[in-house]
Amino acid sequence: MLQRRTLYALKALLELAQGSEAFCPVTRIAQRQQIPAPMLEQILLQLRRAELVVAQRGRAGGYGLARPAGAIHLEQVADAVGERLQQAGPSPNHGEGASDQVLVILQQRLQRSLIKTMRETSLEELFLDLRSWQAILEDDNALMI
Repeated sequence: MLQRRTLYALKALLELAQGSEAFCPVTRIAQRQQIPAPMLEQILLQLRRAELVVAQRGRAGGYGLARPAGAIHLEQVADAVGERLQQAGPSPNHGEGASDQVLVILQQRLQRSLIKTMRETSLEELFLDLRSWQAILEDDNALMI
């Protein structure tokens, strides 16, 4: 599973992707996405260093996406906030039985699938999923195809 920091970073980026304004203040992102503001500020600084977001000071300031959502992949986000997606090696506490070996192989396969999904999925794809869910949850009669 993904670390909390990565999930918060993704929530913040989704907020920026759907914003009608070029820049969104940290307080607004924190409130809408229910992320602790101090942690969000640290995450946004990491995303800025990774050139995934840009910042602007002043009254109309805040954070915005540094590039189109389709050009930001989830692997980049995880890497920016310090989550290392790497191939799983043998578990340090694995036994030597056949079932233990099968479970180690399962963990490795799941990790490879996670890495592949994170590498291939863009923020834009998550944003489109978000829009679909918003339509479903906000309108009981909505039909998304």
